[in-house]
Amino acid sequence: AACDGTGPDGRILVTYRDGVYDITEYAREHPGRHFIMNAAGGPVDPWWCHWAAHHVSPEVPKALERLRVGRLADPPAQPDADEAEVIAGGGVWADEQLLPSRAENRRRAWRIAEMPYQSVTTSACLADAYLTPPGALYVRNHGPVPSVPADEADEHAVSICVDGEEVASFALGELRARFPMARVTSVMQCAGNRSGDNLASNGVEGNGFAGSDDEFIGLGMLGNARWGGARLADVLRAAVPEAALAAWRSRGDAHVTLEGLDGYYTSAPLARALDPSADCLLATEVNGEPLPPDHGFPVRALLPGVAGARNVKWLSKVSVGPRSDDPWTTHFYRDKPSMTPVQLLPMNSVILSPEPGDRVEAGETAVHVRGVAYGGGTDREIARVEVTADQGQSWHEARLLLDEVSRGDALGVYRGWVRFEATIRLPRAQGLGCGCPLASLWCRAFDELGGAQPERAAQRGGYLYNGYHKVPIVRR
Repeated sequence: AACDGTGPDGRILVTYRDGVYDITEYAREHPGRHFIMNAAGGPVDPWWCHWAAHHVSPEVPKALERLRVGRLADPPAQPDADEAEVIAGGGVWADEQLLPSRAENRRRAWRIAEMPYQSVTTSACLADAYLTPPGALYVRNHGPVPSVPADEADEHAVSICVDGEEVASFALGELRARFPMARVTSVMQCAGNRSGDNLASNGVEGNGFAGSDDEFIGLGMLGNARWGGARLADVLRAAVPEAALAAWRSRGDAHVTLEGLDGYYTSAPLARALDPSADCLLATEVNGEPLPPDHGFPVRALLPGVAGARNVKWLSKVSVGPRSDDPWTTHFYRDKPSMTPVQLLPMNSVILSPEPGDRVEAGETAVHVRGVAYGGGTDREIARVEVTADQGQSWHEARLLLDEVSRGDALGVYRGWVRFEATIRLPRAQGLGCGCPLASLWCRAFDELGGAQPERAAQRGGYLYNGYHKVPIVRR
């Protein structure tokens, strides 16, 4: 049997299936150290039913085998019942399988993984509307979706803490009554969006997505929506004494840690949370409707211009203090080689139509291009987008659809996207009728200060790729 790690030798043992594993040294480097310590002296299986990626990742058995120190004399029957439930979508995963919003997302988006659920929005959907429908918006979950009944949403509480001590707690009904609703249009983008483009441009060296299910993610972990909720800055200033805020603002490591009901937590700089012009919200609605469960019902953090990983869903706690020690800040979602946690999104533009591999008729001499561009967290707005069909020999300015842009109640710069379109003449075709590439369409964006999207972005661990978006098309 495994000990609890408190014996004379201080060794930390866990079991999994029929094995006994010494994780004493490994626990120091394990991304989820606090979580794995919950299993000290016993099986990890129950915890992995929640963090289900452990059950399906081929890397986990390899890591465990290096730590094996023995076998259980009376191991559980195989397959483990809890693990079988995870694989079948049961146990803690059962309720979310029946969500109407999940069924809609399965119909309208491309599913990458089921447990935890991940999907990407199709290019056609992104191109069709200025605001992305919530049912089609990409989903990136890390664990089971917490269940909060709709008729109990007003009682759901968000606690506010300083230095680990709770100083206030607001039920959502109280938040709505006490703080005005602000509506802000903002892009939501996963830090790993365009990981496939990054892989093609920079290769596998230093790419944290290489070999995983996520290495070929295209541009679909992206969307544009109008979010509504109380301003985070207003809530923090109402709940936290000014002296405490001032003391933390004077420190270089001051953050707000955002914690969700699913156990996921991470942090962002306190200065951004307190800056009214950053337009951070405790969002309770998207496009005028309550948040769907996969997007954080009943409340989530909305940090415009910040990577999706920091926009915590199913929010239950906001803490003022040092930078979070969670695995998604200390290990995952880190910029390389600097190893600083990913925060701000870079300026980016992508072509949504045509899509890679689309074919054009042999006699066509031009193609209509549609796409989107956004400034991310640069605090600079998009001024111009250019498109080329001859690999940059000649660039043509696209038309920005500025009339549809809605800034809502934003106090700072606009952090939503701008759609663009252009009809561009194609270069003379080579190899007619052979089906080989006819042209590669590229796009690039410029901000209001003249900053330009790079042709090739640096390798940053697989995150935040924003090189020119290049779309090959072929002749029939």
